[in-house]
Amino acid sequence: MGALLEIKDLGVDFGGFRAVDSVNMKIGDGEIRVIIGPNGAGKTTFMDMVTGKTRPTKGTIFFNGHNITGKEPGEIAGKYKIGRKFQGPNIFENMSVYQNIEIALKGYTSIWHTLTYKPNTRKRERIKAILKKIKLYDMKDFMSSELSHGQRQWLEIGMVMAQSPKLIILDEPTAGMTADETHQTGEMVKELAGEHTIIVTEHDMDFVRQVANRVTVLHQGKLLAEGLLEEVEKNPEVIQVYLKED
Repeated sequence: MGALLEIKDLGVDFGGFRAVDSVNMKIGDGEIRVIIGPNGAGKTTFMDMVTGKTRPTKGTIFFNGHNITGKEPGEIAGKYKIGRKFQGPNIFENMSVYQNIEIALKGYTSIWHTLTYKPNTRKRERIKAILKKIKLYDMKDFMSSELSHGQRQWLEIGMVMAQSPKLIILDEPTAGMTADETHQTGEMVKELAGEHTIIVTEHDMDFVRQVANRVTVLHQGKLLAEGLLEEVEKNPEVIQVYLKED
């Protein structure tokens, strides 16, 4: 399994404060990589640099063989196929579940286009498949505002999937979910791996144990530890700075 994402000596400063400091990382094609660490560890800033929201001060980001360091978010999402779900659900509440997935499909440029365009059979089947994967097919005609918090999170994951990304970044996808929703989300993430590469940041260690193979631990902007989950959980430094809180 080759590296889809390769990070070399990546760092960023904000007014003299080094939020991410010389991080090196390789993530394989089709892998689920979970990034953990205490608040302020640099996890969100790291993802911001990968997706173009924040320009690195130093280092390089290679994705699928291309140097994407400092490129614009729209280019990274559209050309290089990196999709991101932020912590809070970002959906169109005045539209149905089905319409939310429809508007996210590649090639849809406006809400008006979505409401007036009649999708062909292939696109309808694609929407159906996504709705089934995110466990919302039976609610496809519901208004998004009628969904529970967890279901809204799933809907946004589906909207990211509709853009056919090679890499999906999930920022604390289980925040605010019930225990059952959290478990179902874990199963969903495992089903997505292989077809997509997944990066997840998460604080819920039960969820991490459910989905993770390799784990990266960030602390104060630096890479503290990396390896198989069972190895990382035994690392004394990781226990001291993070797992003792679990």
